[in-house]
Amino acid sequence: MLSPPSSLAIHQLDIIIEELNIYVALLIFATGVIGGLLNIIIFSSLKTFRQTSTGFYLIVTSIFNVGQALSALSTRILETGFTVSITHLSWSCKLRTVLSQSCVLISLTNMSLATIDQFLSMSSRRHWSSLKLARRHSMLSCCVWAFHGIFAVIYWDVINGVCTTANGSVYRRYLSYFYTPVLLGCLPIVVMVTFSVLAFVKSRRLARRQVNIVRLSHERQLTAMALFQVAFIV
Repeated sequence: MLSPPSSLAIHQLDIIIEELNIYVALLIFATGVIGGLLNIIIFSSLKTFRQTSTGFYLIVTSIFNVGQALSALSTRILETGFTVSITHLSWSCKLRTVLSQSCVLISLTNMSLATIDQFLSMSSRRHWSSLKLARRHSMLSCCVWAFHGIFAVIYWDVINGVCTTANGSVYRRYLSYFYTPVLLGCLPIVVMVTFSVLAFVKSRRLARRQVNIVRLSHERQLTAMALFQVAFIV
């Protein structure tokens, strides 16, 4: 049995760890929101990015990254750090889940599309890389993942005071065996890493050829920016 001084020390240590977790979460939240807003400003203001399909994908990715931070991380900080429960009501539980799931899936999808697009823009299939197609693909991703959110509305609810899904349900198994490991894990990572490497190799090959120096400079900037975003996500 622990003596009173030992119990007090453990209690104080728990308080310190809890406060550190709050500060770290706040730092991540602030960095994510500010970084996302800066990305949006940079990608939107610079002609190099604004008028390219890859730049458009990166803008969409940044917008939904900010949305993800505001919808998911902020509420998590309030609940765990300041004991302010926002999702104790059924509608708020469903809304937070739909927004957080949709934002993260749209963000990952558009980041994956950005790496694919950047590779295509430097290949013989450049006609597949266009701002018009990028807008269509982004809109399609928003529609698909918004529809995906309908299942969150159906299956997520407040159970015993906790925003969760019912144990043993088909949807719970879907979250455990497909949504988290595949949609949020291996699938976007494999796509982003593969096409980022291919784009990097392609840009190195273009550098050895007699190509337009302005085009090469733009492609290198976009490739570097896409690689940076992928490295941050991975």
